[in-house]
Amino acid sequence: MGRYPRFMEVLPGHLERLPAGGDRFQAELLSRDQRERILMAMFEIVAKRGYQGTTVELIVKRAGVARATFYENFENREACLLAGFEETVADARAQAEPAVAAAKEWPQKVAAAIAALLDYVVADPARARTCLVETVSAGPPALERYEQAMASFAPALAAGRAYTSESARLPETLEDSIVGGIVWMVHLRLQRGEVDQIPALLPTMLEFSLAPYLGETRAAEIAATAAGFANPS
Repeated sequence: MGRYPRFMEVLPGHLERLPAGGDRFQAELLSRDQRERILMAMFEIVAKRGYQGTTVELIVKRAGVARATFYENFENREACLLAGFEETVADARAQAEPAVAAAKEWPQKVAAAIAALLDYVVADPARARTCLVETVSAGPPALERYEQAMASFAPALAAGRAYTSESARLPETLEDSIVGGIVWMVHLRLQRGEVDQIPALLPTMLEFSLAPYLGETRAAEIAATAAGFANPS
């Protein structure tokens, strides 16, 4: 099978071209759609070949756009990757927000957030692999964005310190470690091509995230109900 997991071998074979428009509105729409197509193509190529094996030529061929169109939207390959990463983080947050807001208590909010993350990853494994696996080895700027994004999720977990009388004894880096552990579990499955195993990580991730604040027993009880937080679709 080679270096890359089997699910990467069945990625869509083409991206449909959009018809050219004659007026300004159509031109703007086409430009916006072309940018999205470039990002989609970038995710697919990076997921399949790795960032170092990805070229602008491969991206534009996959996207069905001219090379000049790529450079109208992105300065270079790295800028394209960084834009895709930032948009993915924002999109994942936006998709998780309704479920998190609907949860009444902090443990349920954590469960909803993790469930939403796993749903997002499974829905688009090429995008997820690009952002969670390939970005960390794509150079200092990409790694910096990755680390900033991971750190931005820590404050939501820190709210759990209010649930324990042992808060003062918890390490300052606890939340960063929990986020890192959750992402690493997903990272490994993406790297191995085990996308179908990702949804089953929810109970383990939930117990791992809650135990430092609620204790192992209570965390295990909540984790046992994890199916209730999964996306029914």
